[in-house]
Amino acid sequence: MFTFRKDEDGVLHVDQHGEDAMTKIFGSESPAVNEGLFLQGYMTLKPTEVEDGTTDMRGFMPAIVREIAPRDGVERMLAVQMATTHVALIRQGGRMANAEQLPQFEAHERAYNKLARTYTSQVEALRKYRNGGKQTVTVQHVNVEDGGQAIVGNVETRGRGVHEK
Repeated sequence: MFTFRKDEDGVLHVDQHGEDAMTKIFGSESPAVNEGLFLQGYMTLKPTEVEDGTTDMRGFMPAIVREIAPRDGVERMLAVQMATTHVALIRQGGRMANAEQLPQFEAHERAYNKLARTYTSQVEALRKYRNGGKQTVTVQHVNVEDGGQAIVGNVETRGRGVHEK
């Protein structure tokens, strides 16, 4: 969908393949929103950032946003945050693994744990936003013994003491 090239002055350019590539990724009909989110995702990367010579994080960022499939503006922004947090988390894990001294390791571990908690919070926020904050519990298997009763459907309780005086 995108190719990256540098001009003779070393300026990075992103070429979009297909007029609607940004719309397919971010889902907004506004080119300004799509372009803004695209560029914000790259603010967390170095212009030349390529991991291990084969995995280009610049291509990963929009691809993961597309996988999340944001449905509206809030989800679009959260998807970009999730993608950038994930990249930072993995980068920090590499730094932690390569630390040569205990103080370095501890600093990287603290940052890694904060990023991991942040990412988990972002996933939970997306889940709650998509569900409207409602939790759903599905019972897969129920045993009812002889003489017992089962209720199928929505059951609401008012708590103890509502009808007691």
